[in-house]
Amino acid sequence: MTLKTVDPLLGETQTDARRKLDALFRRQAPALLRFLSRRTSPEEAQDLAQEAFLRLTHAAGKQALQKPEAYLGRIARNLLRDRAKSVSGRRERSHAVLEPEAHATSDGDPHLALEARQLLERHEAAVLKLKPKTREVYLRHRVDGQTYPQIAAALGIGVSAVEKHMMKAIAAVDRSLGRP
Repeated sequence: MTLKTVDPLLGETQTDARRKLDALFRRQAPALLRFLSRRTSPEEAQDLAQEAFLRLTHAAGKQALQKPEAYLGRIARNLLRDRAKSVSGRRERSHAVLEPEAHATSDGDPHLALEARQLLERHEAAVLKLKPKTREVYLRHRVDGQTYPQIAAALGIGVSAVEKHMMKAIAAVDRSLGRP
């Protein structure tokens, strides 16, 4: 004989709640994985899907959810947003600004001078390949030293749009310079 306990928050037995959650997982997991895989790597999509269901489980344990599918979708979008902010912040902190004066060689080695000049040319070529608005955002931040809110105000766009342009620009420059 199994003892069925009633969850006071859900108003149903824990067995029923588990069955509903299992059914929701079976229905929604494939679509959620496709949604996340279009925006991340397959491995990361699986991790994010697992985290989304874990958060849904915690939320369902605290309150009755009227539309768990919609709530799951919201959780997944929030996880993607948080991941993008995290990646952006890491990339911003790890991305070195290319300053020719700081990288100039003082020992007169022509080989090092040639390498520095070629690196600068590749960097400039990468920046010129950016879309105009992305290039403008990148140059205002990296060359002019403007903050994201200053750039947003000057261009009449939101700070999140500035962040997206910077992420695109940094990724493109890194790719062209052969950085992972």
